[in-house]
Amino acid sequence: MGEAKAKNNLRLEREKLSKRISVSRFNLLAIGTRKSPAPYLYEEVDYWADLDERVIGLVARDVTDDDYYWCLLVRDRNGRFRSAEIDCNLRSAAYAAVALRERIAKAVTEDDLALLGTQGDETNHPTDLLSVPANCKPEDLHPNFKLLLESPGRAPARAVFKELGPWLAPSDPHFVKEFQTKQFDQRLWELYLWATFRELGYDVTQPEAPDFHIVSPRGEFTVEATTCAPSMGGVLADHPNPNTPEEMKAFLANYMPMKFGGALTAKLRKRSAGGESYWERGPGAGKPFVLAVADFHKPGGGGEIGSMTYTQEALWLYLFGQRMEWSFDKGELTIRTVKLLWLPPVMQESFDRF
Repeated sequence: MGEAKAKNNLRLEREKLSKRISVSRFNLLAIGTRKSPAPYLYEEVDYWADLDERVIGLVARDVTDDDYYWCLLVRDRNGRFRSAEIDCNLRSAAYAAVALRERIAKAVTEDDLALLGTQGDETNHPTDLLSVPANCKPEDLHPNFKLLLESPGRAPARAVFKELGPWLAPSDPHFVKEFQTKQFDQRLWELYLWATFRELGYDVTQPEAPDFHIVSPRGEFTVEATTCAPSMGGVLADHPNPNTPEEMKAFLANYMPMKFGGALTAKLRKRSAGGESYWERGPGAGKPFVLAVADFHKPGGGGEIGSMTYTQEALWLYLFGQRMEWSFDKGELTIRTVKLLWLPPVMQESFDRF
C-alpha cells in the first residue's frame, strides 16, 4: 500500500505541471494543424498544455473503434504546433487524459523540446508578421500596423498574429513587407480569410494565383481576395462625406456600387501571361471560384466607424443590378423591383457578362 500511495502522490505532483485549456485556446495554437478529414475520424474530448504552453495535447475518441487516444503537439523549428507523439487504443477518456498529462510532464522535465518538435520539413525562414527589419524606417510603417505593434491594448491581436505567421507560405515573397507598410489592409484581409477557412475546417494552400486553394471532404474551390481602397484619381477620387440619411442613401446608391464594381471588374478581367483568368489557373482550375471583397476605402478611428461597417448594401446593388422599393398606398403595402441603369458602359459590359 505504501508503494501504491507513493506512486499516486508522484502522479498528482506531476499533474501540477499541466493545465486544462479551452477549445478556443487550443484552436488558436493549433490553427494550422488539423487536416480537413479529422472531424470524420475522431471526436475531440479534452485539451491540455503545460503551464507555459510550450507543449499542448488533446484527448479524442476514435469514432470507428469507439476507443480513445491522446496526441502530444510540440512546436517545430518554424514555431508551429505539430504532432510529436500519439498513443491509441485506450479504454476511456479519463485514462487517456492521465496518460497525456504524464507525457506532458515528461516532455517539460526530461525532453529536448526543440529536438522533439523537429519534423524535418521546416523552411529556413519562417514567416514572422510582426518582426520589422532593422533597415525599415519607422515612417514607412503603415499607421494601423504601428497601432497593432505598439498599443498595449492590441496584445491579444499580436498573440494571434504570432500563431498565424509560421503557418503562412505565401508565394509572394513581399507579403510581410507589404503587411507592415503600404498594403496593410489588403494583406490583413488575406490573413482573415486564411484563418476563417482554417476555422471552418478546410485545408488551405496558397498557389501563385488565385490567392487560396481550398479543399475538404465537402468540396474544393478557389478564392481570390480583393479590396476597395481609397481612389487616388478619376471620378471616384472626389469622395462624398455623407452626413444625413438622404446623403447616405445617395452615397450607397451611386458612389459605392462603382467602388465595388471597380474592384471586382479588375479581378474578373485580369489575365496571366498565358491569357488565363484566375479560375483557369493553379491546382483548382475549373473548380468553383470565389471573389472575396472587403471595403477598406475609408478607415475607422478617432470616433469614426470604418466604411466596411455600412457599405455592404451597395454590393448587392452592383451584383444584382436592381433594388427593392416599397411604399404604402391607401394602407396597402407595395413592393417592387427596380432595375438599375446607372452603371457606366465598362461596368455594365462586365456586369452583363458575368
